[in-house]
Order: sequence, then structure tokens, then C-alpha cells
Amino acid sequence: MRARRAVALAAGLAVGLAVVATACTSPGDDVAPLPSGVAQGLSAELRQDRTQYADHRAKVHVVNGSESTVTLLGGSLDAPGYGPSSADGAVRARTLAPGAGRDLRLRLGEVDCDAEPPAALSGADAQTTPVATATVRVAAGGSSPGVDGAGAGTAVEVEVTDPLARLAAVHAEVCAERLVATGVTLRVTDVRTATVPTPDGDAPGGRITLAVEPVAGGPEVRLVEISGTTLLSPAAGTAWTGDDLVGQADGQVVLDVVPARCDPHVVAEDKRGTFLPVHAEVDGAPQPVIYVPMTDQQRAATYDLVHDACGWG
Repeated sequence: MRARRAVALAAGLAVGLAVVATACTSPGDDVAPLPSGVAQGLSAELRQDRTQYADHRAKVHVVNGSESTVTLLGGSLDAPGYGPSSADGAVRARTLAPGAGRDLRLRLGEVDCDAEPPAALSGADAQTTPVATATVRVAAGGSSPGVDGAGAGTAVEVEVTDPLARLAAVHAEVCAERLVATGVTLRVTDVRTATVPTPDGDAPGGRITLAVEPVAGGPEVRLVEISGTTLLSPAAGTAWTGDDLVGQADGQVVLDVVPARCDPHVVAEDKRGTFLPVHAEVDGAPQPVIYVPMTDQQRAATYDLVHDACGWG
């Protein structure tokens, strides 16, 4: 049986939130005041699994460190270099008991490449230094059955730390994609099973064709390296470089691939194995790695390629 299904596997990508402002309510809000200590006791982290990476969705995991039960009504993230975030799906009121945590699903705001990006901190600085702010909306007491998250509640403003510098990484990747696209259009045009040369002789694998189409009047873009993925490895080495990429001058690069692994769950759990990591220079300036996606049909063909090359029955 061919393994084509994908199952979510949470990746440990986190952004911590620490309270920095007292709770406040909008004029006319008919809500009970929050019990003492709730605003100071709330904390959260932003989690992003591999199913959310490509379209910049995330989950804000809010933890109630106070001694009072509250209702979580929603939340938003405000980061430098990003527009306003938005809810990912329906907002539901969730009871948040002392010591418990709940997820808020959101979409990161539109990346603004003309604005200063979030700081890319690391180590202890990333754990403690805020790089953005957020607002979490809560109400006193637990939620009632059928209550949605439309109520205003009480807004608690928080500072945001980013232990893994994800906000900076997403900003850099999106802006690099846009810059590269001003000079060249990159797209996968073909994926097929084939016998390919390797250092140990010919082996079952496949070929992926990447179209490299210059944009008239744009900057000079040169591909310098394409890395392997969790599913695919270069047939002749650790990455495609140099002579592997000379075809870009003629409008396409053909990549000989072999499976990176042959344990079936690598396909069953795949989320990013069909995104080609491309390293490029624009007018001689190196850019952060960007990812060229495949269509649904090309993803299926890639899974078939791995299936056949691994000899699964």
C-alpha cells in the first residue's frame, strides 16, 4: 500500500508571552472585573507545527498561573514587521482553570518587508528579551456551554519573547522569497521515478525538474545550492551545487534524487519533505533559504518515487 497520508506531528517551535500591563476593559463592556492576580499570572507561548508552517498559522498556548478560574475568549499578536494577526477558525470560549493551558489558533499578520523585523535573539537573551507584544482577552469565571468567543472580556497586554527566533526567521524567509521572485520565477515542473547515478553505481530514485525563468527587468538571481529534504537526498552528494545547477542558465535544473530514508513513516508523517530548500544570491548578495513547493500531484508523485525506490510492497 502506497503511503500518501499525512498526520500532524507537533514541532517544538515556541514563542513565550509574559504579562507587562494591567488588564483593562473597553468602555461599556458588561464584564466582571478579573480577580486579583489573574493578569499577572497569565503566560503563553506560540507553537507552530509542520502543518502550519507553510501558511504561517500558529497556536498561542495560554497558561493560567493564577489561583482563579477564568474564560479565555481570544487573542492576537502584534509583532514588528508584521500586520495584525487574525483568528484561525472560529473563536471558542474556553475555561482556563488554575495551572491549566489552552490553545488559541491564529494566523500571523502579513509580513512587511519595508519595516524593521523582529530581533533574531538566541540563547538566554531569546528566553528573556521581548520582541513583540500580544493581547489576550479573558473573563472572570468559567465558560458556559454554547458560549462563543465573541465577547470582549478583559484585554490583558503582554510582552512576547521568541526563544527560537521564529518571527525573525519567517520574516526573513518571506522577504527573501519576494526579492528572489523579482528576478526569477522558480517552480517544479516535473517529478518522475528513474534510475539515477550515485557514487556506488546506478540506483532506483527519481528526477525533479525545477524551472528557472528570469523576470524581465529584474535583478540577477543565481542559485548557489539546493539542499535535500526529509524525504529526498541528492543522488551524488549532500546538496546540489556547482555543476548540478548549471542548467539554470538554460531555464531549468534537473535534480537526481534518492530517498533520504526508507522507513514508511517518513512518508506517512511528511509535512515538509516536498518543499525544495533553495539558496540564492540576488545581484551577488546571499539570501536566506527559501522553499519552492510542489503541487498536490507532484507531492503524490514524490511519494510514489520514494515508495518505488525503497521497494515497498
